Amino acid sequence: MQSWIVILLSLVYLGVLFLAAQWTEKLKPELGGSKWIYALSIPVYCTAWTYYGSVGKAVNDGWEFLTIYLGPILSIPLWWIVVRKMIKVCEVQRISTLPDFLADRYGKHLGISIFSSVFLVLGIIPYISIQLKAIVNSFNILTSQHSPAVEGIFFTDSSFYLSIILALFIVFFVFKSIETTDKHNGMMVAIALDSLVKLVAFLVVGCFVTFFLFDGFGDLFSRLTPAESIVFEQFPAESGLEWFFLLFLSLSAFLLLPRQFQVTIAENQDVNHLKTASWLVPLYLLLINLFVVPIAIAGKSILPEGIDPDAYVLALPLFKGLNGLAILTYLGGFSAAIGMIVVSTIALSLIVSNNIVVPLLLNRIDTSGTYTSLPLKSRRFAVFVILTFAYLYYKYVADAFSLVSIGLVSFAAIVQFVPAVLGALFWKDANKNGALGGLVVGFFVWGYTLVIPTIVKAGLLPISLIESGPFGISWLRPEAILGLQLQPIVHGTFWSLLANLACFFLGSLLTLQSAKEKNLAELYYDIWDYTDGGIGKVLWKGNLVYKDLIRVSTKLLGSNRTSQSLAYYQSIHGEPVNSDGIVEVSFVNHMERLLSGVVGSASARMVISSLAKEEELEMDEVLNILKETSETSLLNKELKSKSLELSKRTNELEVANSRLQALDREKDDFISTVTHELRTPLTSIKAFVEILEDGGMQDENDAKNFLGIINDEIDRMTRLINQVLDIEKLESGAATIEKLHSEPRQILEESIQSFEHLLKSKNILLKENYGEAFKQAFLPVDRDRMKQVFANLISNAIKYCDPEKPVIEVLGRIENGFMKICIVDNGQGIEQELLPRLFEKFFQGKDQTTKKPVGTGLGLSITKKIVELHGGSIHVESTLGRGSNFTIFLPLKNDFSEQKRMQLP
Repeated sequence: MQSWIVILLSLVYLGVLFLAAQWTEKLKPELGGSKWIYALSIPVYCTAWTYYGSVGKAVNDGWEFLTIYLGPILSIPLWWIVVRKMIKVCEVQRISTLPDFLADRYGKHLGISIFSSVFLVLGIIPYISIQLKAIVNSFNILTSQHSPAVEGIFFTDSSFYLSIILALFIVFFVFKSIETTDKHNGMMVAIALDSLVKLVAFLVVGCFVTFFLFDGFGDLFSRLTPAESIVFEQFPAESGLEWFFLLFLSLSAFLLLPRQFQVTIAENQDVNHLKTASWLVPLYLLLINLFVVPIAIAGKSILPEGIDPDAYVLALPLFKGLNGLAILTYLGGFSAAIGMIVVSTIALSLIVSNNIVVPLLLNRIDTSGTYTSLPLKSRRFAVFVILTFAYLYYKYVADAFSLVSIGLVSFAAIVQFVPAVLGALFWKDANKNGALGGLVVGFFVWGYTLVIPTIVKAGLLPISLIESGPFGISWLRPEAILGLQLQPIVHGTFWSLLANLACFFLGSLLTLQSAKEKNLAELYYDIWDYTDGGIGKVLWKGNLVYKDLIRVSTKLLGSNRTSQSLAYYQSIHGEPVNSDGIVEVSFVNHMERLLSGVVGSASARMVISSLAKEEELEMDEVLNILKETSETSLLNKELKSKSLELSKRTNELEVANSRLQALDREKDDFISTVTHELRTPLTSIKAFVEILEDGGMQDENDAKNFLGIINDEIDRMTRLINQVLDIEKLESGAATIEKLHSEPRQILEESIQSFEHLLKSKNILLKENYGEAFKQAFLPVDRDRMKQVFANLISNAIKYCDPEKPVIEVLGRIENGFMKICIVDNGQGIEQELLPRLFEKFFQGKDQTTKKPVGTGLGLSITKKIVELHGGSIHVESTLGRGSNFTIFLPLKNDFSEQKRMQLP
């Protein structure tokens, strides 16, 4: 394919990204702050290493390539604990880079700021270089050229011009504002678009290989030779340690790489966007790795030997002569590399500017000048420096290694920040001595074990350094310290992290924090406990002239930005100067935070300190403010607790009030029902007595019948009165029960016998079905009360069973530690909405809509109370047209001894 076509398409693609970013900035800035753009920008993690290098890794190491993506997926649960807290701290302290984050936490220490910045730049430049390598290699494959990366001079090298174009893009588009905390909405949209392009391109080429070159996944795996299948079908036991370290490397890198810090933390506009990203990012990582193994197998199967496995993704479409697909594949890889280069360069240039260039220049600038352009110019200059070094590393070192090997070296560099970052957030006693010591020693061991060997293998240092060790000391060999033989990346990570952790913990435990560190440690640790987010909780002690502070602010921020900031402060806090003419501490903190957004935390502190003799904070002062904050926090928690308790009590009162109203209604219903129930038999008795008094009954048999009816009505009244007294005693706790060691089956059969005559008269078929365990069971119960229960239920079953073919079934079982007794009828059943109210008092009386059934409506309520007093429960199941099933459960374990009477509660 013609070179000019590929170059033109590359420039068109860059133009599309530029226009998308420009359109967002000008017309749709809110788009850049959406949760979808935020989530899609995080896969900037997937670089050319992912696009090309994962296939190469799969060819050589099988499934091990997945560790680079499983690590980030495993980090998702940490987002709400670690990332969310980092976002809040960076928002409050106006932090936009990882070195600023560490320098600010550890006493705004300039040494930590500078060293961590240098370390990051040296660790990430090789990573940027492999993106240049990937672009150039894919360009050369597409145009059938040989790579001039090493032999050619720079003005014939396409990667040199690519570096210049990218530098110009970043300088003139991204860096337009001096504020490092400004959100780059246009950049975020461009990166999100990049993520979509590389995903779609990789899926298209994956589908082509899997379903067009071959007949699906099964066909692909069947093409493996026995030797090749071992790579994909077995998991060597010795690789477990390597998997562990690779997972840890990728997890740490996903959280702390400068480009990940930039898009995940610095560019976050709503912490709740993490919720969307927490499922979309793992899904993205799954999809972009779906066809890695198929492409690896296809390349091994059909491509000529000698082709670099990193190039399989692009070589397969070219091998089949599909130039259109090859162009799409190239653009996918181009987008993967471009996204990483742009975001990483932006992040590193901010780091270099804020933490290296500006601090070094601030002490040397003329106090009479204006330097609002200093931060911006230093960032733009840093862009060219970073890309120049990345180009040189690619030209002289990176070409000798695979994409993955160099990428892992950068990952191991990022791991060195893990102790200091986690300590900053979750260990109040971590201090600058431990953090700086850990970083310095970790960086030295990282460089010695991982970077030096790459330089040696590139021919820039003698090979004897690796084979014999420095000065012939074999136990100091960079790839086998103390004779420990491990895979190189595992070896380097193990020793560097071990040394880092040892120095971090020893330095923090053996030395004391300064008062300033103590103040900031509390802020980082308890950031969520401050109602104002921690603003104004950072102490400052000293005398500062107001006009000096405004003058320096104007020099670095400009007069408009300074005036706006002053007006904002006055609208909230009032005048920035007290009655003695001294600048208020809150205003000093306000201006320092503002300057931090421009020149970084450490530089801002240096500027403030240079204006006045800042006095050292006394520990007592810090402890006092911490005590005040703690007391305020405790008071807030106590007030919240009291509020919750008051709310709970209010709800309880509302429930009690509703219950009282229900009881009042129930009382009215009770009186009405009892009155009705008593009036009916009294009316009948009175009528028959009057007839008898008048002598109207001449026939002796009629007179006997009347007297029988009067006797029945008196019995009815007696039952009602007894039931009312029973329910009153049961509810008031005045009832007593006498539990005796009894045989429930016998009580049940005695209850049935009392209804024998009625059952025969109504032709009711009674079925008894008892389990063997039930027949032999004994239980402490009140015999008379349980007879009352069984009688009520059998009486109801007789009353409501089918009049045509009446059947009642009595069941007895022992199940799961309970005695289960069921009384089932085959009547019309009960409507479902009425079942919950079935055991209410006088339920028949209250809900009667048809002819009233015989009874008072108290029987089931009394039954339920008696069963509950025995520690059991009663339930009903019913279906219209299919009868009802009343089931009693009585616990077999009972604390009552035999023949023991007790007052019920």
